[in-house]
Amino acid sequence: MTSDTITLFTAQTQVVLDAIERDGYSRVKWEYIRRKYADESWIFQQAYSFFAQNAPRYVTPPEGAESGIWCFCDWRLAIAGTGCSLIEMEVPRDQAVLFDSRLWNRMLNLQYIGKDEADEAAFEQRITSMGLKSSADAFATAFYPAVKREVTQSWQRLFGSAEKCPEAYIEAGLWEIRREWIKSVRNG
Repeated sequence: MTSDTITLFTAQTQVVLDAIERDGYSRVKWEYIRRKYADESWIFQQAYSFFAQNAPRYVTPPEGAESGIWCFCDWRLAIAGTGCSLIEMEVPRDQAVLFDSRLWNRMLNLQYIGKDEADEAAFEQRITSMGLKSSADAFATAFYPAVKREVTQSWQRLFGSAEKCPEAYIEAGLWEIRREWIKSVRNG
């Protein structure tokens, strides 16, 4: 690894590997997300859409890239399940949007990301007083648009979060996987 690159790991299916072999790259389309997550796709699309709308301020997506590809600095976090292979890559730093995976997981759970613990506690108290058990409840109904807006605005804190994050928790969003970045592929 050089200072201009970062070693990242991702678990991908054979379809992705075939696209890389055929085209020299792989990019995600919304259709793939809808197919993969089926009935739960609306949940993932909240966080994925936010990323797709905001990450271009940090890394310009190539034509045809509609969502991020999730990668990790720690290979153990890139879980290669059945039918997946673990891909090790050396990626130019200017092609990766780095962030704290713990914050990304909060977004996937439709949770508020506070400035600090006091801010999070105050937010939780506000939504509890409204009768909500969690911020995720606001996404399941049209009755809490202000709560939903406040939650999604808090997600801006994802960007730049890698700066103070232990490497073990650094995750990256890429717009594509390029053939020339791949160092190794291990079958899952």
